Amino acid sequence: MVGGEAAGYVAHAAPQQVRIPQSSADWLWEQDVNHYPEWSYTMFNKKTLLALLISAAAANAMAASSEAYVDQDGNNQQATVTQEGGDQFALVFQDGEGNIGTTYQAGSDNLSGVYQAGNMNVAAVTQSSTNSGSTVVQAGFANKAEVLQVATNNTSFVNQTGEANEAFVTHGGGGSHFSEVTQNGISNDATLKQGGNGNWSFITQAGNDNKANVGQYGNNNLSDVSQNGNDNVATVSQKDTGMVYADQIGTGNELLVTQGDLAVAEILQTGEFNDVEIEQKGSGNYANVDQYGQSNNTDITQSGTDNDAYIVQGGVSNMAVAMQSGVGDLASIIQAGSNNMATVTQK
Repeated sequence: MVGGEAAGYVAHAAPQQVRIPQSSADWLWEQDVNHYPEWSYTMFNKKTLLALLISAAAANAMAASSEAYVDQDGNNQQATVTQEGGDQFALVFQDGEGNIGTTYQAGSDNLSGVYQAGNMNVAAVTQSSTNSGSTVVQAGFANKAEVLQVATNNTSFVNQTGEANEAFVTHGGGGSHFSEVTQNGISNDATLKQGGNGNWSFITQAGNDNKANVGQYGNNNLSDVSQNGNDNVATVSQKDTGMVYADQIGTGNELLVTQGDLAVAEILQTGEFNDVEIEQKGSGNYANVDQYGQSNNTDITQSGTDNDAYIVQGGVSNMAVAMQSGVGDLASIIQAGSNNMATVTQK
């Protein structure tokens, strides 16, 4: 039921309420695995849903046909939990140095965990899934996390903090998806793909080499990409009634959004090498771009009827293009200072 190196595996310790740490500052947990519920945490807000799911699984672990806890502390950790079908539930802790992680649980009630803290973090969770779950929290150094859950009632959440962050999440077609990737500093990168049905997503990055690449594909898409400083790039591709709310704040900004019918794209960029490109195919779409200073550029293309496009630009190299084909369309462009140029084409 549990494979690999699992230091501290306790088959009969009944856990109580599990609290999920959000950063290395929250790793104030008892070394006795029977007391791991005593972790203190101070930052939890939007993750409450997943915390409750994991708490419920932990509270009932003794009644379930699968369970696994792993607790490690220092040096060259590695932990592997493999559980095949049943009511699975797993947690892998770890603390400092060689961290790796890895959980694989095939089909049924899933839920996972993995919280790492410092040094060479990696974590990979694959649940091939029914009620799904997951949560990976990492803290500092070579972070990386991959979560793949294939269909049904997925949820995920990856939180990384400092150094070579990366995260790839995939949920799969026919699932009720939801995800949230939060990164913090240095080489950020996040790739998320979802598949048909429930979708949602949020990716938030903060400083350094940001990138994000979302996906989604079919049904009730929503996305929310927010980047903050340094070499930002974000690419979102949706299908059906997508919505995107994307920020980007400073330095290499750039963005590309592709959507279908009844889509909404709200984009705010602020400083440096701005650039936005939005393509919406279908009717009833809405695009609003608010850029501010430096090498601005915006290109909105809408095909179909009753589409709206609004562009506001601030200072320096401005340029804005709105191209609409269909009837009932509306376009507005406002530019402030420097090498302005604006083109609206409606046909």
